[in-house]
Amino acid sequence: MCRCHVFVVNERTFPYHLKYLFAGTTAGKDKNKDLSLLADICRVRRGDKVVFYLEKVGFFGIFEVDSDYPIYEPPTGYLQEELGVPLIYRVRVRPTQVFAQPISEWEAIDRLPEKSREIRWSLLYRKLTGKRGCSYLFPNESASLIELIRERNNNETINAESQECYTYDSTKRLITVESGQYQYEGSSDSPFNHITLGESEVGLQAWICWNLGRKQILDQIVPSESLLWFANEVYAGSGMQKMDILAILANNGTREFRVLELKNKLVKESDAQMLRDQTQRYVWWLDSYQRNPGDIVKVLWIARGFEPGVKKFAEELERTEQDKGLTEVELWEWKPNKGTITLTPYSSDSNTLFKINTE
Repeated sequence: MCRCHVFVVNERTFPYHLKYLFAGTTAGKDKNKDLSLLADICRVRRGDKVVFYLEKVGFFGIFEVDSDYPIYEPPTGYLQEELGVPLIYRVRVRPTQVFAQPISEWEAIDRLPEKSREIRWSLLYRKLTGKRGCSYLFPNESASLIELIRERNNNETINAESQECYTYDSTKRLITVESGQYQYEGSSDSPFNHITLGESEVGLQAWICWNLGRKQILDQIVPSESLLWFANEVYAGSGMQKMDILAILANNGTREFRVLELKNKLVKESDAQMLRDQTQRYVWWLDSYQRNPGDIVKVLWIARGFEPGVKKFAEELERTEQDKGLTEVELWEWKPNKGTITLTPYSSDSNTLFKINTE
C-alpha cells in the first residue's frame, strides 16, 4: 500500500530541501503548534513516499523517506538562518523518481472527478483549513497524485549524477540539476528530548504515531503485522471534524479501519452522547468515501477514564451502525506515570494489561 506525505515548501526553502535532501515542518511564530507538528511528522516511516508542495506552483516528486525517525533541530540550528523559517522537525529523504515538472494545485485539487470517492479529500480539506507542513494522503489519493506527476512528465525523470545535485529553477518553475554536492550535517536529537509527554491529548497522539507499527509496542491497540497505513488528524467532512488517528489494517483479504478517538479527560455519562455522535459521523464518512463492501470498522475511545454509564452509548453505536461495517467500540483508559504511559481496557477490574515505556 502506498504511504505518502506532502511537505510544504516555498521558493526560498525548496532549493535547500533538494540540495541537502531533507523535509521538515515549522510552527512559524506560533509555539503552541509545536506538539501538533510533532504528531504529524511522527507518522512518517522509512520508505514512505514524499511529495513537495511548492506554494503557488504545485506538487513535485518523487522522493522517499531515508531515516528511521524524525529529528529535532533547534530554532537556531542547522540551516535555520538560510531557510528563513524554523523547521524544527525533520526527516532525511532520498530521490527515487525525480520529475522536473509539477502538477498544479488546480489539476490535483480543483479539477474534480466525476465520482466523489475519487476526490483527493485530504488535499481539499488541507486547502480549506490552511496548510499543514506535513500532510497525509490516503493510499488511493497518493497513487493517483503520483500518477498525475508521471503523466505530466511523460514518465521521463531527471537524474543527478556524481558531483551533481538537484535544485529548483524559479524562472522556469522546474526541478533541475546543477554541479555540486551537499552533505546534510544537522542534529540527530530525538524530538521527544525537549518536550514532556502525558500532559495533553495531542502529546498522546504524537506518542501513538511515533510507536504504531514499531516493536509491536501497541499491538493490542493496532496490530503491527497487519498495519498498512495510518494518519493523525484525519479530516472527515467539510465541517472540519477530524479523527485523532485512523489506521487501515489488512484483514483476510479485506480492510479494517480503526478509528482512535483520544480524550485527555474523564468521559462523563453526560458527555457520552456527544462522543457517540462524533464517532458516528466518522463511521458515516468512511462508509461514504473509503470503505468497500466487506471492509469493517472498529472504534476505540481512549480517555483518562469513563463513568459507568458511558458503556451503553458505545453499545448503542455498535448496534445502529452495523450496516456501515462497524463491528465494535472499545473503551481504553490511559494515564502517564513517570515516563510510562499505562493503557488499560475499561472494566470494573482496574488490573493493567500492559505498560508502555515512553523513554
